[in-house]
Amino acid sequence: MALKYEIIEELNLVLAVGKDVISFKELMDHMDQLSKDARYKRPMKKLVDYRKVKSVQLNSSESETFAQKKASLGNVFLGEKCAIVAPIDPIYGVARIHDSLMDYKEPGIEISVFRDWDEAKDWLNIDLQDNEYLKSLL
Repeated sequence: MALKYEIIEELNLVLAVGKDVISFKELMDHMDQLSKDARYKRPMKKLVDYRKVKSVQLNSSESETFAQKKASLGNVFLGEKCAIVAPIDPIYGVARIHDSLMDYKEPGIEISVFRDWDEAKDWLNIDLQDNEYLKSLL
């Protein structure tokens, strides 16, 4: 699976790490899995690391469906503050589209897209070393 996550309870944080190519199905499965994870206690912070992602295979219809899915799970994710780290242009663009769609569909979920890991951590106000949890997810 190209998208894995870990819940770091002491930071009230979901750390999601992607690598290689992420498909629409993997994004949808991620939402399903996370929404059913008993460790997820809203509102949580979420740090999505796409620094090792080469491509997100998502067309405009799938982007809409993915945003609708997350919005439909608003009772689970309401109040979430999500930082997406996407340093390369195509991935950054896909993440910004998701950000825009979520602003429209579920304003109770705050998303911001960054090119820089440290800026994303600062925005979430978390102290997390770059390699603490990432090795187990890659």
